Amino acid sequence: MKAVGRTDIGRCRKNNEDAYFISDEDYPVRLLLIADGMGGCNAGEVASATAVEAFTKYVEEKLPLELDNPEKLLTHAVDAANRAVFELANEKMIEMGTTLVAVLIDTKKIYVVHVGDSRAYLLRKKDIFPLTIDHSYVMELVRLGSITAEEAAVHPKRNIITRAVGIKEEVEADITTYSIKKGDVLLLCSDGLSGMMKDEEMQEIIKRKITFEKKAEKLVEEANARGGYDNITLILAEV
Repeated sequence: MKAVGRTDIGRCRKNNEDAYFISDEDYPVRLLLIADGMGGCNAGEVASATAVEAFTKYVEEKLPLELDNPEKLLTHAVDAANRAVFELANEKMIEMGTTLVAVLIDTKKIYVVHVGDSRAYLLRKKDIFPLTIDHSYVMELVRLGSITAEEAAVHPKRNIITRAVGIKEEVEADITTYSIKKGDVLLLCSDGLSGMMKDEEMQEIIKRKITFEKKAEKLVEEANARGGYDNITLILAEV
């Protein structure tokens, strides 16, 4: 698998509250992870960095003991990240939290875990498939049939999330499993990218016959060209 990550402050924020992780050859599994922090002052970037560190540390320490049950491994890793952020917030008497989306990859399957509105996508041949459903106020309205997905994309409250890592003592993560094929491309991103571009627009750039590095750079450029209202972070990986 080849993978590339990019993070950018955007055009409107004073600091970058996103963090990401791509496992290298020394890491026990292939793991991709993005966190989008929230909080005043520098709390958001502390929350995202803390979550990434705690999550990856748990995975590294528990493998190979829990590799036979990836869902359990990822659930416990999210719990570890949640505890780390929650305890740090209480210690410093500040409010902070973070979204989290992670993908664990084996030879035939991918395991996706997420909390909040950072997303994972699968691109296969000519199609793009969302692998996550945002934990957000507008997606609750979509599920209830109150608004359409198109209306949710431009809703004034689309940035309000209903779950986050570190906000409460416990957090519920969603975990899904998908089969993978040679040539599949994975995209993980914070809402600084998905909030600026439609799925089909991101797909069009990823399909171009240019290097992965240039694809990632072009996605960041496009998000900034459309306003860059938030930090922009993405990971592209090809099976």
